[in-house]
Amino acid sequence: MKSIRPREVRIDYLARVEGEANIIIRRGAEEVEEIRLDIFEPPRFFEGFLVGRKYDEVGDIVSRICGICPISHMTTAIQAVEAAMGIDPSPQTKQIRRLMCISQNLASHIIHLYMLALPDYVGYPGFLPMMPKFPQEAEDFLAMKSAMNQVAAIIGGRALHPISMVVGGFTRIPTRADLDDLAERIQKILPLARRTIDRIHGLSSPELHSDSEYLALRKEDLFAINDGIIISSRGLNLETREYPSFFRERQESYGMAKKSFTGQGNTFMVGALARMNLKFNQYHEETRKIMEETGITIPDTNPYHNNLAQALEIYDGTLECLRLLEEIRPQKETPVVRVRGGEGLAVTEAPRGLLMHFYRIDKQGTVEKANLVTPTSHNFANIEKDIRSLATQFPEDDELGYLRLKCAQLVRAYDPCFSCSVH
Repeated sequence: MKSIRPREVRIDYLARVEGEANIIIRRGAEEVEEIRLDIFEPPRFFEGFLVGRKYDEVGDIVSRICGICPISHMTTAIQAVEAAMGIDPSPQTKQIRRLMCISQNLASHIIHLYMLALPDYVGYPGFLPMMPKFPQEAEDFLAMKSAMNQVAAIIGGRALHPISMVVGGFTRIPTRADLDDLAERIQKILPLARRTIDRIHGLSSPELHSDSEYLALRKEDLFAINDGIIISSRGLNLETREYPSFFRERQESYGMAKKSFTGQGNTFMVGALARMNLKFNQYHEETRKIMEETGITIPDTNPYHNNLAQALEIYDGTLECLRLLEEIRPQKETPVVRVRGGEGLAVTEAPRGLLMHFYRIDKQGTVEKANLVTPTSHNFANIEKDIRSLATQFPEDDELGYLRLKCAQLVRAYDPCFSCSVH
């Protein structure tokens, strides 16, 4: 009997994502035989060259992992170092870090929705060709991004790769005038954030149900960003220090990033959609009212709607930035660090989901071991699972390219950062 060679559908050099990857779908005679998210971004070995560096160098080094989410890497690293050295930063430091992280999450979402995701839905190859036909979208994008960049610039010392965030606190505390100036800038973009929800909600997304387990950080008193316990839609309640005992990583021959699985070997999803499904009741009242008005329901199991969840976070995060800017009463502080050895781990909510940093530090303050697991590594296996589900909905013949387009949209909806994943 003549064997039937699997038909292959490929998307080489997936566009409008951070980093480099291909999508490969191989069909057999009766079913999808293989799905590969081929992450060929070169490995970057951050964990290796952190070894031997001093504790106070770690934050600056890891911020270079990503140009979109440097604050997330820096904050997570600093908090892990503090855990290793027994340092408990002040309440003011925690508030300002929260403000910094939220502003960066929103800046990342704004880039993703307008520059990476939206062109697919309006028939353009990229954002720049869109701009003449969509001037309001371009104007809103630039205004929102500028406002969020100012948080990092004024508090962190510069808009990209902040310099004021250090172990134990900040080298410079913003003044009341600084915070008032930021509040005025951010207040102006609140209507733009509201308009973004309507734009993204109005897009026609493919119908796809994903049987995913959703994971996020949660605290009782507020929408968790920098700390909390790890919860899931299937009942997980895990202290962050227990992360190594529950999560597993596996290396694939075709991917430079590792795949993460739960202790039971299951895939899972992290990011804005997971946060929406698990923590929507901790959104601000105004955000929950918008959800009700627009008919957004929970749980939402369509991975394409991660875009919509990001739009909701832009609005809700803008409200939270305004709350923090009003609440913070800046007092001068000088970071005090007593060097000691130990092991420390921190998990935070980066734009794309859970980010983990672990460090072992000797008594001289030198890093002996480092381990980083990024949101895209957490989502890697789940993305492939969702591509498989999508591929089964399309006939074998993809001459018109519908499957290619929908697969590309699906991966972009996860907002992956392949450069982070191969750290």
